[in-house]
Amino acid sequence: MNTKTWVIVGASQGIGLELVKQLLEAGHHVVAAVRNVAAAPKLFHLIASQKAQYRCTVVQCDISSDESITAFVSDIRNYINDSIKLGNVILNAGVLKYPNRATEVSFSDFALHLHTNTIGPIICAQKLLSLHPDFLPQKIIFISSDSGSTTSFLDFEDGFGAYAASKCALNQMLRHMAAELKRSPDQKKRDITVLALHPGEVETDMADIELSWEVKGSISPSESVTGMLKVIEEKGKDDTGTFWCWDGRSHPW
Repeated sequence: MNTKTWVIVGASQGIGLELVKQLLEAGHHVVAAVRNVAAAPKLFHLIASQKAQYRCTVVQCDISSDESITAFVSDIRNYINDSIKLGNVILNAGVLKYPNRATEVSFSDFALHLHTNTIGPIICAQKLLSLHPDFLPQKIIFISSDSGSTTSFLDFEDGFGAYAASKCALNQMLRHMAAELKRSPDQKKRDITVLALHPGEVETDMADIELSWEVKGSISPSESVTGMLKVIEEKGKDDTGTFWCWDGRSHPW
């Protein structure tokens, strides 16, 4: 049987863990990438509870390390074969170190947001695109944020300067990636769909911080992931380089 495998980068908790959960429940095969395999007990508990040891492979990938990303893609290359091929890749790993105001953020904290939220996901996707043409992913989905929109600037988000900048930079780079793939001489690369997704205001550990403004419309990881998977399923190569909300609405760049 020709099996299409989902790859989730950033799968140890929150949105990433819920993605693995819902994909396994739907019968898919999953490669779950985490920064530290030894520190992902929730993921291993989930796999055991679903008796999915043969459908879910856990691998290491620190999205802030070029060496780790290279090793991760090598693991993927060794994993796929004629019967197991990549389906969709979701780059979910990210960081929010609060506060990160433009008037206060340190060099190292600004760099942390850029390395983790922008550079790492783009380089990871780039390296996956170097796989043999027969094993390229069908869709590459970047988990972005409404904080990264320049058209719909959220000036009330005090303390989100570096985070917003990193997501804005991610948006621009993935749009360039989509445009470059559309110009590729390789038909298989032209067929790849690249998407940005805003997951909503999701109640996760990363979002469990004291803010000076009211967060409106909070949703659970389950609701967010259910919506995002529906959007991913609906979008095809004609939608490459576009930005969507978890609930199916188009989001302005």
